[in-house]
Amino acid sequence: MKSKISKTFVVFMSLWVIITLLRTIFHQPWFDETHAYMMAKELSLLDIIAQMKYEGHTFIWYLLMMPFAKTDFCYPYAMLLMNWGFAFASLIILWKNAPFNNFTKFAITFSYPFLAQLPVIARCYAIGVLLLFVLCNSYKDALKHPILYSTCVTLCANTSVMALFGAVAFGFLYAFDLIKGAIAGNVSRKDFRISFVVLAIGAVLILWQLGGSNSGFFGVNNGFIEHFKQFFINDNLLLDTFNCVVLALAIIFYPIYFWKEKRVLFFAGFTIGGLILTFVIKYAGWTHHYIFFWIYLLISVWMFYVLSESNRVLKLISDILISLVFFGLIFNHITFSPGYYHSGAKFLADIVFQDKQLADSRIILYSWADLRILPYTNYENLDAMYYCSAKKPDSDASLSVSPICDFDNEGGLYPTWLEKSLSKEKTSYIVLPIEGKILPNRFYLEDRNFKMIFEPYKIINKTYGIFKVLKINKNLQL
Repeated sequence: MKSKISKTFVVFMSLWVIITLLRTIFHQPWFDETHAYMMAKELSLLDIIAQMKYEGHTFIWYLLMMPFAKTDFCYPYAMLLMNWGFAFASLIILWKNAPFNNFTKFAITFSYPFLAQLPVIARCYAIGVLLLFVLCNSYKDALKHPILYSTCVTLCANTSVMALFGAVAFGFLYAFDLIKGAIAGNVSRKDFRISFVVLAIGAVLILWQLGGSNSGFFGVNNGFIEHFKQFFINDNLLLDTFNCVVLALAIIFYPIYFWKEKRVLFFAGFTIGGLILTFVIKYAGWTHHYIFFWIYLLISVWMFYVLSESNRVLKLISDILISLVFFGLIFNHITFSPGYYHSGAKFLADIVFQDKQLADSRIILYSWADLRILPYTNYENLDAMYYCSAKKPDSDASLSVSPICDFDNEGGLYPTWLEKSLSKEKTSYIVLPIEGKILPNRFYLEDRNFKMIFEPYKIINKTYGIFKVLKINKNLQL
């Protein structure tokens, strides 16, 4: 069933475009967005593919950013608008092709994933959702264009690990259909062979990127329940009760509803089960990962409508339920993780470059998150050091996992390590998060042979302090 382009579509999408474009234009990228951009700027394609086992992603997004990153073209707008375009295209496919009523499409369009996350945060997820929607929409007719469908599966798998679950599920279903089609004579030998070669190339690329040891993968493999509660629970009794009841009903209803269409049951079980297994065993995940629970449920319902004749009453119940599932997310964390949307990266970079004294000094970045300022400073020309590695900041994933900067270690600054970052020719300044603390005019750290003196230079919005750092002999009186 295809929805006609209607006034409802034009009004809702125009409103969505205005809201998301404003958020995108004023968005200053956070560390994870910046980190991917830095990798695209510094590394070759082969280096990026080799690095993916540390990133927990796949390479397509980095490849797409390369032309902009390597030429320093219009950062961050080229990256942000490209990502926004993928989110916009996915909603166009939804409105034009998904067999839902307009209220359901409205709830999906203005829910947290599609209003606040996918179009604004320039990560690898929006392009993955777009390709998942393409795979879902064209699955029923996949054997009419087998090579094209195989290519789409391979591309989707190489956008992110979150999209990989859906791509693999579609790949298995399609491979099964392809074999049946070849046996029945509905698929030519040439198309059959080329399709499987394309799928095999995709599998090889995934194994190349994510196979073998990934002990360097940055993340935590515990705390999934706690992280999920932070995303799903709003401390609003009415909204929390509504969302919990709706989610419980969906968990009970949809497995039963999908039972007569085993392909859909397999897809839903493989994708949602795979996400849960990954979050519990390997990586606890964060907000931008958890939205895929809702996206895979949406795709499962979409597939079921396309592949199976549904009782009108049950379809109505399903429509209402999927609408409520996403309707709850309209109010759920619209401004969640404000640091993502208001990272202050450009603001902090401007403070450094507009102050001649700071611009001519060495800037030591204490927190891995503060690497987000680097693309705004043309960081090849900025004398910056990263405290956690005592070397020039770059795209190296290991920068944030040294014992000194471990997230579980709140020991703070280490003078011996800091000494390695100081400049012998220039004055050194360190950027430290202070979170509104009242600091003395001067404080110090000491080691066996010397002291590090910190003199406040600028306090920024009661959030960051820029401190002049002096090394003196331990026996010298202050």
